[in-house]
Amino acid sequence: MGKPAPQAGGARMRSHRRRVRGLRLLRRLPSSGPGFLTLERFVARNLYAGGGVSRPYRFEVVHRRGVDAVAIVPFYFQRRPRRRLMVVIKMGFRPGLYLRSRLPRPLRERRSYDFVREAVAGSLEPGDRGMRGIDARARAELLEETGLVPRHTRPIRLGAGFFPSHGQSTEKVHLRAFEVDPGRAVPPSSDGSVNEEDSGTIALEVGAALEMCQRGAIEDPKIEIGVTRLCRLLGYPLSRRRPRRR
Repeated sequence: MGKPAPQAGGARMRSHRRRVRGLRLLRRLPSSGPGFLTLERFVARNLYAGGGVSRPYRFEVVHRRGVDAVAIVPFYFQRRPRRRLMVVIKMGFRPGLYLRSRLPRPLRERRSYDFVREAVAGSLEPGDRGMRGIDARARAELLEETGLVPRHTRPIRLGAGFFPSHGQSTEKVHLRAFEVDPGRAVPPSSDGSVNEEDSGTIALEVGAALEMCQRGAIEDPKIEIGVTRLCRLLGYPLSRRRPRRR
């Protein structure tokens, strides 16, 4: 795939520093080693009201170090040529998705996943507690990943959190939004990781973003949920763009 260009209705905020072309696996690490995720396997029984129990069964569950995560919807209004609500998303490399090509996928995929469009987001740290802790983590991730400075200290809370993969993980994603001024952006501080440094950002009109979610150009549900909730909260029409014909 060629270098991703800005989509209709969007303008690149900053370009990729390095374009990923492939992945070389150096060695396999033990699944029980230290990391951000913990996998637990159990044999258990369900306990029922009245004293009954189920037959034994096995299940597996994954935990994050800080348990939950926060996703951020940075937004601003573009005034010309007409007033449009713009949201900022990330473009970067996710090695786990790139490795999908090794798996027996149920449907044929044309994409090689050398880049992915995703929400600005980050894991909570063990000390991030309460609404204020989540709000503070959202501000930190916004600056770290995009360099965008929020117009207001407090974020907009976009409703209740949700479980993106409740059958396998205990993680809940909390949604926040910040109004930003792209003209005041500073160089992102980054977390020092390779793939964070390789990422970029792009701004899309909300109708374009939702249309891209529907046709699969954006495959991160945090964007669709966050943008939809933001539009409803601001009273911005969701039907400004017609879906493309397949």
